[in-house]
Amino acid sequence: MPQSPGIEPLALPSKHKAWVRLFLAGCLALGTHLAAGLGMLAILRHGLDTNTNLLERMEFIVNRKYLWISAWLAWNVAALSILFFYYSMAIAHEQDAGCRLTLLHLAVIFSTAAIAVDLTAETLEMGLLPDLAALALNDAHAQPGGITATEMFLLLHRIVVMLSGYLANGLYSLSALMLAWTTRKFYPVWTWMAGISVGAAGFALSAAALANSAQGMFWTNVVLVPGILVWLAGVAAYARKRASVLLNSGNPHEINRQFQSRARQ
Repeated sequence: MPQSPGIEPLALPSKHKAWVRLFLAGCLALGTHLAAGLGMLAILRHGLDTNTNLLERMEFIVNRKYLWISAWLAWNVAALSILFFYYSMAIAHEQDAGCRLTLLHLAVIFSTAAIAVDLTAETLEMGLLPDLAALALNDAHAQPGGITATEMFLLLHRIVVMLSGYLANGLYSLSALMLAWTTRKFYPVWTWMAGISVGAAGFALSAAALANSAQGMFWTNVVLVPGILVWLAGVAAYARKRASVLLNSGNPHEINRQFQSRARQ
C-alpha cells in the first residue's frame, strides 16, 4: 500500500484499528443502552418516583428483588459501555485536523468520574434499597423519636438520585457535548445534532433531579434515551464507513478532507 510523505508505516493500520474500535464501541453502547432503556420501561419504573404509590414501590422492590437488581446491572453495563465509546471516539479523532485535543481528553476524564459516581449510586439501589423497603413494609424497626425505615428508604433513594441523576448524569452530558461539538465537522448534521441533544437533555435531567421532579425526570428521559440511541447509531455508521475507506485507500489526510466535505453537504 503506498504511503504519503511523512506518514509512518504503522500509521494506517493503527488508524484503521481506531475506527474499527469506535464502530464496535458504538454498537456495544447502542445495544446496552437499548436493553437498559427497556429495563427502565418494563421494570425499574415500578420502583422509582414515577410510581407515586409508595407502598406499591416498596412491595415491587421487595417482591421483584432480582428483577430490580438485574435491571440496574443492565445500567451498570451501559455506563461502562458509554465510557468505552467516549474513549474510542476521542482516540479515533485525536489526529484529525480541527479537533481540540483538550476537549477530547476532558470528555474522557469527566466520563470516567461519572462512572465512579454512577456505579456507586446504582450499587446502593441494588444492595441497600431492597432491604430498607423490606424493613419499611414490616414496620417493626421504627424507633420512637428516631428515623423510620420508610424515611430511611426515601432518604437513601434521594441520595442516589442526586449522585446518579444529578452529578453523574451532568458529567456524562458535558462529555457528550464536548465530543459532539468538537467532532461536528466530520459527521452529518443529524448525527452531531443528536449528540448535542443528548447533552442538552442530560442537563435538563440533572436539573429535574436537583428539583426532585419525578415528572421532569420522566420526560427528560423520554428525550434523552432515544437521542443517545440515534447518536450512537450515527457515529457507529460513520466509523464503519471511515474504517472501510481507510483500509482501501492509503492517505489519511485525504480521507479527512473527503469526510469533512461530505459532512458539510
